[in-house]
This record gives sequence, C-alpha cells and structure tokens, in this order.
Amino acid sequence: MAFFSSAKKIVVKADRKYHEKKYRRQRVNSIESTIKYYPEPIPELTEAEKKEIISFWGDKYGVSFPLSWHRFYYGSTGVKDYRYIPETVFHSEIKPFFNGKEESLIWGDKSYIDFFLRGSKTVRSVVRNVDGRFLDEQFRLIDRDQAQRIMNTYAALVIKPATNTDTGKGVQLLHSPYDLEKLDERYRQNYVIQIPLRQHPDMAKLNASSVNTIRVNSVLFETEAHVMSAFVKVGQTGEFADNHGHDRFFVGIHMDGTFCDFAINHDLQKFLSIPSGYAFAGKKVPSFDKVCAAIEEAHQKLAHFGFAFWDVCVDENGEPVIVEVNLRYPDTVIPQACGIGGFLGDYTEEILKRCVRRKNNGPVERDQ
Repeated sequence: MAFFSSAKKIVVKADRKYHEKKYRRQRVNSIESTIKYYPEPIPELTEAEKKEIISFWGDKYGVSFPLSWHRFYYGSTGVKDYRYIPETVFHSEIKPFFNGKEESLIWGDKSYIDFFLRGSKTVRSVVRNVDGRFLDEQFRLIDRDQAQRIMNTYAALVIKPATNTDTGKGVQLLHSPYDLEKLDERYRQNYVIQIPLRQHPDMAKLNASSVNTIRVNSVLFETEAHVMSAFVKVGQTGEFADNHGHDRFFVGIHMDGTFCDFAINHDLQKFLSIPSGYAFAGKKVPSFDKVCAAIEEAHQKLAHFGFAFWDVCVDENGEPVIVEVNLRYPDTVIPQACGIGGFLGDYTEEILKRCVRRKNNGPVERDQ
C-alpha cells in the first residue's frame, strides 16, 4: 500500500508540474501576442529598465520570468513600475501562499455573502437556492410557494448564479410577474435573488444601463487588511451587468480616489473617452475613502484568505455596498493595464518577503 501511495503522489506531482508549465506557456504566448497585435508599437525595454526589474525580482527575491509583461505595461500605460506582477508569478509563486482553493468554493458562495460578512453592508438577498433548497432572507428553509410569494412582493429583482462564476454570466434583471419554475429550469440550483442596487449619480454617468462597480483588491496581514489597488468596471451599453459583454471598459483608480486618464477595453486597448461621453479623467470616484475603509473592515472577517477581490457599488447615498467577493481567480492584467502601476501596490515588497519566508521556512507564525 505504501508503494502505491508513493507512486500516486509522484504521478499527481508530475501532473501538476505539467499543467503549471502549460499554463505558463499559454500566458506568455498571450501577452506576446498582445504586444504583437497592439494598435500602437510597444517599444522594447531599455537596458536600464531591464536591469532595474531583474535587480528587484531576480537578485532580491530569486524570481525569473520573461520581461514581456513589463514591456507591455511600460509601453502601453506610460507608467514605469518595476513592481508589475507577471500573471505566471502571481498565480504560481504568490497567490498559493495566501489563499487556499478548498475554502474559496464555500466562502465565495453569493448566497452566503451577508452571512459571512455580518456587520458589513452587502447587497440584500431575499431568496436563495442552495443545492435545490430555498432559504429566505434570514436563512430559514422555505418551500417553493413561499419563495414565489416573497418574490411577488417586489417590482424588480436581480437573479444570479451563486457559485462558480466570476464573469457576470447569468446575471439578469427581472420584472414582475415572476415565474419561479421557469427560472428553475434555467438556473437549476445554487442561485440567489437580490434587491436591485441604485448607484450613485456620478457612477451612473459612466454607463446608465449597468451598475458600474469598483473592483477592489485587498491583502490581509496579521491584524489589518489593506487595499492594494482598484479599478472601475463600466458595463457595455445596454447591458445590466458590468462584468458581462466584450464591449465594456475598465478605468483605473489612483489611491487618492481619482480616475486614471484613460480607459481600456477587454482587448487592453486605450481610450480617452467611453460611449457615454463622461469625462472621467482626473475626476474622483465618489466615497472612495469609504469604499476602502469598508473593504479593509470586511476582509478581516475572511481570515482564511490573504487576498480578496471585491466588487463594490457606491449607492445613491454615497455608501459602499459589497456586491460580491472573488477569492479564486483575480485578473492581474486588466488592473495593471489601467495605468495604476503594480497590482500589489505599496504592499508588493511586504507580500514578496512573506512568500519567500513561507517558501523557505514553512508558514509564517502569526503575531499573538
């Protein structure tokens, strides 16, 4: 039995290495293809820039990678930051030391966001379908007829899959009358029905048809959480969800709350204006300080996860409302292509130090 157990471990390890190698090759090919077909020529890095990047990543932290990501971010954004995080480095060298995959499946369930984040302002869920069972707003089990009656008390509702989706697929604005049986046919199980959000007028100017949320990336240390970076997701014209559709836009946010000077689309191409015509450059995101404070307070409740990636709506009263939290697959390319610099912001070095310590010595002891 011991022999077969050891053999299985060897096979699993080899399979993991194969898939990691395949993933790295795919991501390198992707960024190099982006450089090749970018509308404007992306200049090569200077020797001084290469030296600075290699000195920081290689000499200081022992990490090596193709410089394609830095070349693209330097050339496309004009922001030269040696702390840019290559996709492969984040997902293979950094994230595994902060987030466990197993826990994320449960803690990322949208039906339970208000349960796990009690005390934080979250989107209001009135009916939850969990493995085919219905629960009400207070997490009490109810039958289908009760769920239908609850829905019928509202003129409009939002339905979305509760698990295994971070792309906006399946998010739909519903209007009375509702047919729960038809919704069951489409969504089957594990979905949540929520009260529609009313966003701040300044956020609605970006695109009136969608709730334009702020993606906030945060890190948790021993007793404090910190916002690392943020950007706004602007929905596609006519779409309700801001994270669905190819023709949507992303606008970086500086840590003082001001928008970056340009937006990017899904293909990472730059735009000085968006279809709504709203002149965002230099303007401030409403209540950004409140957004950061809300996320730093909420992240402390998710002690399993060193990293968390949040979607936040600023409501009509200027108050932040947490819409959802992504604990599994953050996108490092879009925020860095938005012009905000490195994905991990001012916490880059502290995070890398912890990764090196964990890799060499095992888990870091938490402060008592």
